Amino acid sequence: VIATPGGVVSDPATFNQLLSHCTTVWLQADPEDHMKRVLAQGDTRPMAASKEAMEDLRGILAGRAAFYSKAQLRLDTSAQALEPSFGLLRQMVRAALQLPA
Repeated sequence: VIATPGGVVSDPATFNQLLSHCTTVWLQADPEDHMKRVLAQGDTRPMAASKEAMEDLRGILAGRAAFYSKAQLRLDTSAQALEPSFGLLRQMVRAALQLPA
């Protein structure tokens, strides 16, 4: 498993290597869920002192969506707890790799 930062799509060479050699999954979430998760981790850097933080985040996600959509699999994790999301992710990946459930 390689967990990349969201900005990996900004480096075409690296992103194309991942697409060519890995089973890729877009873990998608609404901007509000992204923000809640970042803040819950205690990380306020990306949005510190910005009144337009949510609008900036929406723009970033919208700008990257075309790249993210190149992933083989997509899982929307919005408003879902970790355990159900992980269970769905596991099922999707095992099916894609033709592994027993």
